[in-house]
Amino acid sequence: MIDEFKVHDEDKLLTPGLFVYPARVEQNIEAMIQIAGGTKRLIPHVKTHKMSAIIKLQMKAGISQFKCATLSEMNLLISCSVDRIILAHQPTKEKMRQFIHWQKKNPMIVFETLVDNLDSLNMFSDLAEQTGVKIKLWIDLNNGMNRTGILPEKAFSLYAAFEENIKIEFQGLHVYDGHIRPFNLNERISICNSDYESITILVKQIEESGGVVPEIITGGSPSFYPHALREKTLLSPGTTLLWDLGYKKIWKESPFLNAAILITRLISKPNTNIYCFDLGHKAVASEMPLPRVEILGLESAIHKSQSEEHLIVEYIEDNDFKVGDLFYALPYHICPTVAKYNRVYTIEDGVHTGYWNVEARDHQIELDT
Repeated sequence: MIDEFKVHDEDKLLTPGLFVYPARVEQNIEAMIQIAGGTKRLIPHVKTHKMSAIIKLQMKAGISQFKCATLSEMNLLISCSVDRIILAHQPTKEKMRQFIHWQKKNPMIVFETLVDNLDSLNMFSDLAEQTGVKIKLWIDLNNGMNRTGILPEKAFSLYAAFEENIKIEFQGLHVYDGHIRPFNLNERISICNSDYESITILVKQIEESGGVVPEIITGGSPSFYPHALREKTLLSPGTTLLWDLGYKKIWKESPFLNAAILITRLISKPNTNIYCFDLGHKAVASEMPLPRVEILGLESAIHKSQSEEHLIVEYIEDNDFKVGDLFYALPYHICPTVAKYNRVYTIEDGVHTGYWNVEARDHQIELDT
């Protein structure tokens, strides 16, 4: 596998670092389009990569609508002149003011966001009245993940509140089921369908009341394929663009390629069979238990500990590793790993060709309101 990622002139590379392979990103975009049956159903999330270069590759392929989670990501999408932006993270008041400011400033872009409770809906309504805009909202549903969203059996009353407010426009239902992660694809499909039954009941309830559900957004990356089997629902994968080891293990038969990999150097051999790499918490997502990466060529190594700047592994097989040697490491979770880098190396045909900036990694922006 290492030959797939290896680059020339390794001695010119600073570590730790993150490689991205544009050709592989483009293959992943094409695979997304194939699974979705075209570009119309796709609203890819930008939270994984946070890069204008990858947004533009998707736009070149015909994708024009995107999801984001932060104001920084939203600002990036605005700068790319996309057609439609869904802020898939229910805004608090100060964020909604900025949302409205950008909506008024960029009339050629459709702005939408989520709501899952009546208090937020009323706050959005008050701001819409004060600023003279109409706010497009999706009802965010909790069908099992228990992170955000309103339970489907309680959502009809929230839907009914839309009918009483001319400043708020109901866009549809938003369903993220990132909790569905069985390795077996048929089992994953079965659970997706079972958890979706509550959504079907809600849609029927709305329609029987004389209402209409314009659109439904379903799933993320692990449930991308199961929801693609449905008719009409929109799809919003994100990690599919770069892929990572965690999702690769969940969806082994996926068509997606690892398009990002970390580079690290051996910096010390402090004891027999003990090796230290410059790949600490600051360089890779560290929210899960060890191992957090798979070092190519050291797949059987035992990952002993990790601190801010160091990763310690035990490796008992014979080798001629030297301090300073470069290694390639696949992260288990690519999204928060990307957010640790200001820019990534681009690699084409084994050559370092330049850099892509990770423009939307910051949470803090200057508010205009």
